[in-house]
Amino acid sequence: MCLHRNHLSLGFTLMELLIALSLFSAIAGILMSSFFQFNRQANRMESILKLRQELRILERIIRNDVQSVVYLHEFMKDSGQDYDNRKSGIYGIDEGTGTSSSDQIHMHVNAPSRFQRTLQTRRDPELHEVSYFLEESDGGKFQFKRREEFYIDTDITEGGRSIVHTLSHHIISFDVKYYRGNEIEPLDEWDSSVNARQNPPSDALPSGVIVSLVIRGDDGEELSSDLQVNLKPQMGTGITWREP
Repeated sequence: MCLHRNHLSLGFTLMELLIALSLFSAIAGILMSSFFQFNRQANRMESILKLRQELRILERIIRNDVQSVVYLHEFMKDSGQDYDNRKSGIYGIDEGTGTSSSDQIHMHVNAPSRFQRTLQTRRDPELHEVSYFLEESDGGKFQFKRREEFYIDTDITEGGRSIVHTLSHHIISFDVKYYRGNEIEPLDEWDSSVNARQNPPSDALPSGVIVSLVIRGDDGEELSSDLQVNLKPQMGTGITWREP
């Protein structure tokens, strides 16, 4: 008696094999797509966290300086120098580069030197010129810089002993707004020396400053922040200078 085995039991048919391969390819494609999407999201989150951390550090440095601003009344009364050209307190300049802001802010700061290392700490006068500005470098990139002059002089914007540090290579916009009293409308520029002559000496400094920064990572990711600094704490902590 001859035994005949069913040919279907010998293995997969070509059609079955093709279907199996198609299903495997589809599943593998879905898994690979999910993996790359997850990897992109992870890299994006890592970039955002780094930018956010860099912004927080810059905000802390700027806040400490702005909160330490002083207007030197006796320095400004010195008749031995050109009164009209000298500045004190805050001297803010409004500038722009294309669609980005590249403002400058120059200040007299009553605080220990942050970056000066040429003299001993005990010889620190704790009264310095401090400037922040955005400078375009080769290739169209920007450098966010902080200038510190160990001793004050008649020019608040520069000095022979200035030390300039690049704080960031990622800031692409630096905008500063100044507020007088509790007025809602901001001013693009501020000159404490002019305000002290035209108003009571207590109005030499603005009541508040808002510093807006835009930072861009190497991958093109962007973040922005608005740092509000209240220079007159007696006004209260709820001052925002903005319409609700």
